Amino acid sequence: MRDLTIEEKLQNFYDSSIESAQAQARTMIEEHQAALEKIFAEHKEITERQADAELKAEKEKLKRNLNKKLSTEQLHIKRSLSKKNMELENKLFSEVIEKIRAFMQTPEYEAYLDRKIQETLKFADGDPLDIYINKSDAHLKEQLEQKTGAEMTISKEDFKGGIRAVIPEKHILIDNSFLTLLKEEKDEFIFHGGAAHE
Repeated sequence: MRDLTIEEKLQNFYDSSIESAQAQARTMIEEHQAALEKIFAEHKEITERQADAELKAEKEKLKRNLNKKLSTEQLHIKRSLSKKNMELENKLFSEVIEKIRAFMQTPEYEAYLDRKIQETLKFADGDPLDIYINKSDAHLKEQLEQKTGAEMTISKEDFKGGIRAVIPEKHILIDNSFLTLLKEEKDEFIFHGGAAHE
């Protein structure tokens, strides 16, 4: 049985984190949905009892009040869900950032950088390029240059790890920085859950 690559390990970690967050979000959505349905049932029962004994105008008044209360409660639940989703998302990505920081302290991280640099050199296919490493990785510069045969530049901008490269003649930016990868994941991230997703 082969050892998992760093990308596979990261993907496995990412998948399990997403599944956990989605399960938590699904539970919260179901609880809020049950509360809303209970409120609706209680208000509906009260309105129907009173409607049988009162004039049409009073019925309409009660219905308007009911709708207003339901709308307010629905808005409250939606806001509560949105806030909780944001909290869970922030917690999840904080945990991911901590895992990345821990990964950056391992020998596997240097191997990861080496591999990304080799992929970049292959993509450039001999075209002149500038390869940037993060300032936090300055201590790896010499080893990476020896392993890859390419000159590294320490970036003035903190991009949280990984590499960036520019092929000036073709105006190409290769961005394998952790900052960009995390931003892309966060932008595309969404919790799935509730009755619509069961």
